[in-house]
Amino acid sequence: MNHRLLHFIIPLILLAITQTASAQMKSDPTGTWRGVMTTAVATTGLEFTLSRDAAGWKATIKARPPSGQEIDLPVHDLQITDADISFTAERPRNLVKFAGKFAGDKLSGEVEIFENGDKITSGTFALTFGGTMPPVAAAPQAGGQMADPDFNARVQQPAYNKRGPKVLFDEAHNNFHTATGRYKPFADLITSDGYQITSNKQVFSREVLQGYRMLVISNALGVAQMNDPNAGNPAFTDAESDTVREWVRGGGSLLLIADHAPMGAANQVLAKRFDVDMSKRFTVDPENSDKESQNPSFIIYTRESGRLVDHPITRGRNASERVNKVIAFTGQSLKGPSASIAFMKLADTAMDAMPGQNNKPVSAAGRAQGIAMKFGKGRVIVLGEAGMLSAQVVSNGPQQMKFGMNRPGIDNRQLALNIMHWLSGMLR
Repeated sequence: MNHRLLHFIIPLILLAITQTASAQMKSDPTGTWRGVMTTAVATTGLEFTLSRDAAGWKATIKARPPSGQEIDLPVHDLQITDADISFTAERPRNLVKFAGKFAGDKLSGEVEIFENGDKITSGTFALTFGGTMPPVAAAPQAGGQMADPDFNARVQQPAYNKRGPKVLFDEAHNNFHTATGRYKPFADLITSDGYQITSNKQVFSREVLQGYRMLVISNALGVAQMNDPNAGNPAFTDAESDTVREWVRGGGSLLLIADHAPMGAANQVLAKRFDVDMSKRFTVDPENSDKESQNPSFIIYTRESGRLVDHPITRGRNASERVNKVIAFTGQSLKGPSASIAFMKLADTAMDAMPGQNNKPVSAAGRAQGIAMKFGKGRVIVLGEAGMLSAQVVSNGPQQMKFGMNRPGIDNRQLALNIMHWLSGMLR
């Protein structure tokens, strides 16, 4: 989120919005059209410049995502017939197909986003001849995701008093999620539950980890920008990975969260220390996805289906902490060692996909998005999706949409608490 959710270089989580326009083409549409593409995640500025020469129509597009970094998108398959226009823009990992109509000085229509030849979601665009792109909205975090400032992190019956287990929250490895940024709701929630959080700004060593009961790592990257070609480089050195493994073996507990590409590749070096294989792709399952969002990578896990496996993490300490339904918001698949428990099992219909003509989808049957294991004297949980433990709010015009732990009707909030309870040893 996932879900999440992400920004406009990786596959996005969008709602289908219908918008129609009918009129005649502007007498001379050559020039620059500006406006927005509206999605469930954010409003993206678009600048569409149309020209023609002896060879025919030509176009260029600039996109301004919420991060504020403008992106040039190559355009091809441009066709204009009467008031109708269609064209395709290329992103690094997918194709965006536009189909719209001119109506005087307005140009509006629908977009469809494709990954590896498959349609994954849709949205709308609305441009004005000579108009303006919206300014970059101020937000605590860049990149298209924002922690919900109104998330209720209060725990009525905290597991610990203020002297609960000490948690080291990693922020030293280009982490997309930090305790004061996109993962602040999670950090606030477990603080309310009694855990003592310290942010880590250093390379992992025995001295850095000493004195901490738990280590949380969420979406570490090889470089700071997710859309950088080097983002999938190892986020940790071999020495750091060995240090974390031995710290866990000696009694520490690790929560390792690695989302869809490029996070899987960046975290595989550490995951291998615990015999965990990361798909390093995007996992989709249209048969078991959230129908409200119409996104095949929003995967639902229920106790009734058997894919939310009975385990202390899903049982909790009592009936009030029982987890019956969770949603993962766009992640990757995992495969743990034989001694591990897959408490979030993917269905046989799940697939791992990656954009590119030579990257055919492969089955994710037998894999998972949440695994738990005991390792020496310590414990490890690996999650293949980060949005499920976030709490985010995104704007869709005047409306707002919440997802992650604050999405109504799911138990992701309790799952977050139960994960920490199991890692701390409270749940056996």
